[in-house]
Amino acid sequence: MDWKRYERAIVEKFRREFPPPHFWVEPSGKDNYHFTGRHSGEKRQLDVAVFRRGADAPFLVVDAKRWRTPIDIGNVESFISFVDDVGAEIGVLITSSRFTKAAPRRAAGAPVSIHLEVVGAEEALAWDWLGLGRIIFPQDWAYHLHLGQALRSLEEGGSPDIISEALEEVPFEEWEAAVNFAIGQQLSEARLYLEWVATMHHDDGWRFNAARHLAEIGFLTESIRRRVIELEADPEARALITEL
Repeated sequence: MDWKRYERAIVEKFRREFPPPHFWVEPSGKDNYHFTGRHSGEKRQLDVAVFRRGADAPFLVVDAKRWRTPIDIGNVESFISFVDDVGAEIGVLITSSRFTKAAPRRAAGAPVSIHLEVVGAEEALAWDWLGLGRIIFPQDWAYHLHLGQALRSLEEGGSPDIISEALEEVPFEEWEAAVNFAIGQQLSEARLYLEWVATMHHDDGWRFNAARHLAEIGFLTESIRRRVIELEADPEARALITEL
């Protein structure tokens, strides 16, 4: 995971911790976000800025460091100065590595509230995939974790049954959105998943829709079609599958 993806994951983490409508979190993850320092008068880049509804200035700012070396007292002092300059009430310094023993003591003595947090690459990756779930289906946050887990497993070549398990409780609209995204981004893996669902899933609705997707992308073979028909009890559904 490179530093850009790491920072994007941290943005997603704070979007979850400070959800709308009472808060909003910048940046969007697409562009760098800057805020003019009240003492320095210079534009200061913010990895994450959390605003209360109706406020013009962030009350919480985050600096995320994808480092292999530990964060030391000098780094903490620099961050304290940064938080004071942008006028935030709280600062969160996040690293993928660790903090030296002196770093927490220096943070505790700061004139503003400073929190130190370690977010390893694996945790960050989970946040990043959760963010992808939000992008795919922004209407309902409840299922973003499931979508992210399924798509991460698909990209990593996970078995179709594991992917299917992650999506088991996801409503149809979200499932459709995830499948369409996967077809566009990971076609071969999406095909394997859909073939498994079409021939192995216990639910006839899942099997039919997987077969439909396979037909739409030109991968519904006659052997899969016959298997789906064999498993289908409804004559009308069997006729529809025959026509796919």
